[in-house]
Amino acid sequence: MALKIAFGMIVFEGDYVLKECLESVYPYATQILISEGPVRYWQDKGFTTSTDKTNDILHSFPDPENKITIVHGQFEEKDEECRAYMPYLKDDIDYIWNLDSDEIFKGEDIEKLVQVLEEEKYTSVGVRSCSFYGGFDHYIGGFEQMPDNFLRIFKVYPGANWLTHRPPTIIAPEGVETLPDKHLDSETLWEKHGVQMYHYSYVFPTQVKNKLEYYKAKVSMQHCHPNYFNEIFLPWIAGNKEVEQTWQGVHEFNPGIRMHSFTEKFTGSHPEAIVKGMPDLKRRLDEESRRFLEE
Repeated sequence: MALKIAFGMIVFEGDYVLKECLESVYPYATQILISEGPVRYWQDKGFTTSTDKTNDILHSFPDPENKITIVHGQFEEKDEECRAYMPYLKDDIDYIWNLDSDEIFKGEDIEKLVQVLEEEKYTSVGVRSCSFYGGFDHYIGGFEQMPDNFLRIFKVYPGANWLTHRPPTIIAPEGVETLPDKHLDSETLWEKHGVQMYHYSYVFPTQVKNKLEYYKAKVSMQHCHPNYFNEIFLPWIAGNKEVEQTWQGVHEFNPGIRMHSFTEKFTGSHPEAIVKGMPDLKRRLDEESRRFLEE
């Protein structure tokens, strides 16, 4: 019997490649569980739900097989937001696949990975990230591709729940007999099976500005460049690649706490959903870039 996969997503102001993300996983999902809404940081700024096109995309996305469940709310932090969709997880689900709204997988890679899970009975999987930067032609190397930066797939049992969102950690209920822990790390997955995720996480200026505002306040804090968006990201998209040399790459973390993170030219192929949406995605990128650079 084929494995049953639930994709679990939390999203707020995440319309950038959300439609493409859903398109890429829908054929392979038994369930798609989504929590939408702001954590406390954004609530304190007056938000009660996404104000971009996130909700329009979620509620208009074709769902002929009734796979999608959407929970709206306001959450203290991302741990709580992850837990909000877990009551809807069906008891016969084998794995939950932690999925951000800017992460896309190729269909053939999902199929390959599901086959690996069936054959090897892994209980957790780390995935290599090809994190695109400033557009669709470059990605961040070095630090961004360290082993198991992104833990994404977990064996689940009835009544399982999220312990933490960062790092992603699923726990089984007490008394449930579980498989022995068996982890597939991101390097092995890439080197042996050629599977990675295509992460459109530093592409659009608005996306990067909002991400860095939250990260600097709640995650990286003093480890983050104090004015990353204006002094690193915007100059880079304007053509000043020298900022990479002065900052030892383009990742927002201070070089002293991470290795280099220089951009590298992307020579592969994008997932089908991105290729299909590329004209509109590039149009949005150009419009946003022009607006920020003219300010």
